[in-house]
Amino acid sequence: MTVDTAAVPDNKKNNLSITKRDRRDVIRQVREITGLDENSINQTIEACKDGTGRYSLEQVISLLFDDSNLRNNLQRTAQPSNNSSQQTSNVPINNPIAAGPSYDRNNDTITDDVIEISPEIDNQQPTDDELERALLLSRETMEHIIDESDIAERKSLDEPAGLKNVGNTCWFNSVVQALYTLPYFRQLILNFQYPTINRLLTDSEQQAICFTEELRYLFALMLKSPRRSINPDRAIKKFKNTRKLCGVDFSHEDCSEFAMHLIDLIELAYETIGKNLLNIDNTTPMNFINPVNTLVTGEVVVERNEHISIREALRQINIQMIDSSNIYDGLETLLLGSADESLCNQQAIVEQRWLTRLPPVLFICLNRYRFSHTTKQASKIIAPFEFYPELYLDRYMLVNKNVTSNKRNIAKTLYAQLHDLENTLNSYLKYPCNDESFALANAIRVVYEFATGCRLNPTLPKRADSVSSDQTTTNRVRQYPQAPIQPSHISPEELQFIQNALPVWLTEVEAKCANIREEIQRLKTELRQLYDEPQLKQVRYTLHAVCVHEGSATLGHFWTYVYHNDRQKWYRYNDNEVCETTWTDVFDAGIGGQRTQNNREEPRVPSAYLLVYINADQKLISNDIQYELPVDLQRVLDDDLVLLQQQIESIKLEQLHSDLKSICERIEKQQPVHRALTIPFFAGPNAPSDSEIVKPVLDSTLRILKTYGPKILSVEVDRLLQEIVEKEIKTYLHTANMITSALPHNDYRLQHVLSYLSANRVETIYRQRVMYDIIRLATFPNDDIRLRIFKLQAQIICNEMQMSNDEVQEYQKLLTDYKDFRSVIAAFLAGCQLMNEDKFEEAITYFCVACEYNLRLSKQCTLPMRAMDSCLLFKARRLCFERWNDVVINRFKTDPDYRLDTMTHQFLPCLMQLKLSSEEDQVYITEIQRVWCLLLDKLEPTERSLSLEEFLQRLLEQPIGQHYHSVSINKHQLVERYDEAVRDLIHRYPSFSGNTTEQQQQQHQQQSPNRSNRTSVLTAPVPIPVVIQQEQQNRVPENMPVIDPRGSSPMQQGDDEQDSSLPPSSS
Repeated sequence: MTVDTAAVPDNKKNNLSITKRDRRDVIRQVREITGLDENSINQTIEACKDGTGRYSLEQVISLLFDDSNLRNNLQRTAQPSNNSSQQTSNVPINNPIAAGPSYDRNNDTITDDVIEISPEIDNQQPTDDELERALLLSRETMEHIIDESDIAERKSLDEPAGLKNVGNTCWFNSVVQALYTLPYFRQLILNFQYPTINRLLTDSEQQAICFTEELRYLFALMLKSPRRSINPDRAIKKFKNTRKLCGVDFSHEDCSEFAMHLIDLIELAYETIGKNLLNIDNTTPMNFINPVNTLVTGEVVVERNEHISIREALRQINIQMIDSSNIYDGLETLLLGSADESLCNQQAIVEQRWLTRLPPVLFICLNRYRFSHTTKQASKIIAPFEFYPELYLDRYMLVNKNVTSNKRNIAKTLYAQLHDLENTLNSYLKYPCNDESFALANAIRVVYEFATGCRLNPTLPKRADSVSSDQTTTNRVRQYPQAPIQPSHISPEELQFIQNALPVWLTEVEAKCANIREEIQRLKTELRQLYDEPQLKQVRYTLHAVCVHEGSATLGHFWTYVYHNDRQKWYRYNDNEVCETTWTDVFDAGIGGQRTQNNREEPRVPSAYLLVYINADQKLISNDIQYELPVDLQRVLDDDLVLLQQQIESIKLEQLHSDLKSICERIEKQQPVHRALTIPFFAGPNAPSDSEIVKPVLDSTLRILKTYGPKILSVEVDRLLQEIVEKEIKTYLHTANMITSALPHNDYRLQHVLSYLSANRVETIYRQRVMYDIIRLATFPNDDIRLRIFKLQAQIICNEMQMSNDEVQEYQKLLTDYKDFRSVIAAFLAGCQLMNEDKFEEAITYFCVACEYNLRLSKQCTLPMRAMDSCLLFKARRLCFERWNDVVINRFKTDPDYRLDTMTHQFLPCLMQLKLSSEEDQVYITEIQRVWCLLLDKLEPTERSLSLEEFLQRLLEQPIGQHYHSVSINKHQLVERYDEAVRDLIHRYPSFSGNTTEQQQQQHQQQSPNRSNRTSVLTAPVPIPVVIQQEQQNRVPENMPVIDPRGSSPMQQGDDEQDSSLPPSSS
């Protein structure tokens, strides 16, 4: 498709106008850009209309490209049909685009009001700024679109390859396809070699070489790639760059203009290499023979009078379409001046151009543009113009000047006779009467029928040289019904005169007209055969290609017809579509002219814009030869083959993804949502997943999914996904003994939820379900379609899994326990970090929270591995208490003003929790009490001793209430942080490595309850604690949340990425 792409100044972009456009023009234009069918485009147009029925072309194109779902819906719902009612019924009601009527090309023409940019009255070319932006959008979008045409393969390499239209690039494709099919030109491009150049190249030279190299790669793919159509986008981009450097402005992106600039660029590339080979500068006369110049350049002698003549190069022939009806007349008018002196635009011939040397390849451009200085707009000339498969140029050669001049003198006489006869014929056919004219024969018939009421046909004399049999008729008087209008009175004599005289007059007039027509036909035949002599049929050119344009002066579509000399057949190259055709189709598509279709004029008549002729005597130009790709081009081909396989896989994957998505949608419509699918997976009710839990799980899942991804097209997806899940389950199959043996240095349960479930001997159905949930709820990159396919398949499997209500509750409880388990670890790590920073007041809060929720998890006696290692946790808590207590005692001894308020309100409530814990913790509390009692004995009775007595009284009391904590924890990277924290504890306190449980029991029996060695108490391992029933609790404050009585921890609530905030816990 071609459009007017002239730039629009900023001060004119708001100059909008409403243009009447044929709906078929708009649909063809949008279809060229988007690739959608006519009905889809028509529905989008209807949806884009405003209240007045107007719409913007940019909005239509943008809507089709921006909304991929809409695009897919349109492609599925739009079914080609001639019945508009059937079209509408096939579109879903909930689709807003479906509200518009379907489009039928066989119905009457629809005229739309299209919002466009209107030109001002100056020398600025009219443009459509909205369309320019839309085309830019289309190119950027289509570069990433892969369709069936990209992966379609040729039956064999002998089948011609097409070129993909990547958005308004038919002008490029039509010319490149015409030149590529020239064997000699193809060899020139493929044999182009870019050596090392020792001088600094200009920008134009550098860009010309880059474009020629890219064109070489394109030709190699067109020759050897198995693709049915090749993407020319890289070569087009290179040409766009050269266009800017060369100052070329394609206001219409005309194929004839592009053809000449393409030849110039390739010639410049060869000239640059030639200069390097000869080692000369730009000012030295060139001795290098440029093969491109030799191929397309001829020579003419320009004679302005008998004594002045100059020689000029002939690169192309531009024929003006006005007053030329065929290619011979156009060439004669351009080179020598028309022999018909009666033409309205004929001027005195001041110069003549005679051909002295003809190029092997001749480009003839047909100028069908006409610019109106009144409207400041260009229009297209659609007058018929005949061209022929063979063209003889002898009459224009300088060596035949005398013969041609004699023939032209004869032609002038014949043209004069022809015009005299045409004027005489017009006097009969356009007989003047007042300000109007009419055919004289018809007037005679009308008078006769008015007087007699009968139809009159003349009797013409029989002639042996009659032009047509329909001019010979008999004198028939056929009675017709009485006419409603007749003369009021006519005498028999008058009637007799009319019946006798008018048939004679009619016969005479018709005979004269027939004779004149025969003579006119004879003169035209003589003019056509004037140069039909053997002497003037020596230089023969055969038609190689015809570039055809359909549309107006500012928009339309190009395609090319090419004659393959080796096959003796014509082919139609329409972008990526290549098919056989006939000369009749070529001539019919290229001749132009106003035509009618379905009793109306066809506004978009195809017509030839560029004709490529080749010298019939130079067989090297048209004879094809075998070509083997060199190493660099073979590498380009290999890369394209790899890309082709990737694109084939991409199309298949897209289809598979679409099928699975349809299955999911169908299941969701047919079946109610299962309760298991609504479980908040590792998160609160407002989030589908908790990243601090899912991320380590997701990383492992992503690795195995990507490992199995290449098999997705060779194995059924459901079987492949089942294999992935089973492998992950086996990978994280950690037993309780394995986890216990690794403690405290490593806790495998943090690595994956499967390890946690495996350690607790959870049934396989829950392990499988958790893996499918991870896959279906994970957020995968949009650019990896394999992961999205696995996600859809996981959704399907989860929909098909049958779980009872009890199983759903158990599954939810497992997920909650794992969340609490990780929260306990996170609180433990936070406490360790604060303890290392000597922030004991804050650290003990985290340890207390961790211990409390860990006790709740450990209540599940049948599944002891649901909780954290209590030995390690309790040791760390006691160590923190010990260090905090030492600091307070030291400050109390050294600072007379130090008060025990903090110990009373913070230390004691947390310490009381130890009384409800293990026996080791109770022994430790006894030791703490003893230390403070000894300190009281040493103090004199003062205010400080009274404060200490009050503190000891509280210390010796039994816990009767709860102390609430509200903390925030970071649950990211727990595995790494846990390993680091345990290593640091063991490094600081070697006894943390601990003894076995059996050794711990022996030591406990040997040691006294009143031992003073606090370090031995801290280092002794503690077994899984026994739950101690708490005494009656005080009422919880209203602003404090209550712990779930079922034992599940509210610690599972929190942000995905930010630090989680733990709810209050009791001490």
